[in-house]
Formats: sequence, structure tokens, C-alpha cells
Amino acid sequence: MSDSAGTLWSGVLSDFRDATASAEPTPGGGSVAGVSATLGLGLVIMALEISARRKDAVEPEKNQALITEARALMAELSADADRDVLAFQDYMAAARLPKLSDEEKQTRRAALDAATRRATEAPLLAARHVVEALRLAGHAAPLSHLHVVSDVGAGAGLLEGALKAILFNVDVNLPSLSEPAFQSTCAGERGVLAAQGAEIATRVLDAVAARLASRK
Repeated sequence: MSDSAGTLWSGVLSDFRDATASAEPTPGGGSVAGVSATLGLGLVIMALEISARRKDAVEPEKNQALITEARALMAELSADADRDVLAFQDYMAAARLPKLSDEEKQTRRAALDAATRRATEAPLLAARHVVEALRLAGHAAPLSHLHVVSDVGAGAGLLEGALKAILFNVDVNLPSLSEPAFQSTCAGERGVLAAQGAEIATRVLDAVAARLASRK
């Protein structure tokens, strides 16, 4: 559900929800996960923004630097959600190419290979950005005021779930990649990103839980 400008971000939230729950193939898992990741990072930014404005702000300069970094990363995650839709549209356009003659079949096969490659690269890029967002949430946890540190935890939880969802888009495309070397590279990076994300998310969630338990 992207508009004529090719973006999910100018629509109405209820329309996005309803389009997700429709019989249309987009928005699908990758773009919905991308939106979720963006909202998760948004919660981390909110906690930092509120904390930075308090008189008892912890390391306000470091806090502000994190906010700047996080907003740039949020723009990347937003673009990732749109990229997922475009990658799917490219694949469907390739699948609709004629395949009567041998030449047409060859052209269609090449287009499908290229589209599958893009459909694998897009979620890997998104996953890298989500892992970076989780790292940022880890830095935000000790800087956020106790009253809003739970939002850092909520944001990290959304990011962790989004990462798992995004990586399913890699999994579904890996078997269709025509180049074994590229397939192996993507599979390897997918495993690394999953492990990194899980480790960082656990660390962030534990840090938030510890602060809430100690009330410090």
C-alpha cells in the first residue's frame, strides 16, 4: 500500500493496517516489519528526547548525539520499508514477462534472477539497520530517565521482533538465488545478523529490567 510517490509514509495508519489485513500481497512481512522497526526506534528516540530536556539529564551532549544518530537511522529504516515493497513489485513485473520464445524465456529468467537478488539484498540491508538500532537502544538505556526507560525496552522489543520478521524475507529468497557464491554469502550474513541482534536485544532488555527493578 504505497501511494503514487512510491512511499508507505504519506498514508493513513488505519489504511496501512487494513491493507496489511487484506488479500493484497503488499504491504507484506518485510515492509510491515520495517514499519515496526521504525516505530521501535521512535520509542527509543522519544525516551532520549524527554530525558535530554530534564534538568537532571545524564550526559546531555552524549544524549543529543545519540538522538541525531537515531533520527538518521530512522530515515534509513523508513526507506527500507519502501524498498521491500519495490523489490516485490520488481519481482512480480519480471514474473509477468512473456515466455513463449526461447529469447523471451531467457530475458524473463535474467529479470527474475536480478529481482530475486534485489529481494534478498533489501531485507539484509534492513536487518543491518535494525541491528544498529538495537545497539543504539543499548546506549540509550543508561541515559534515559527512569520514567521513560521502559520505552527503551519496548522499542528494543519491537526491534528484536522486526529483525526476526525481516530475516524471514531473506530465508524465503535464498533457495531461488541462481549464484551459489552469492547465496552462501547472504546465508552467512543472515546468520551473523540474527546472532548479533539476539545478543544485543537480550543485553538491552536485561539492562532495562534491571533499572526498573532497582528504580535507579
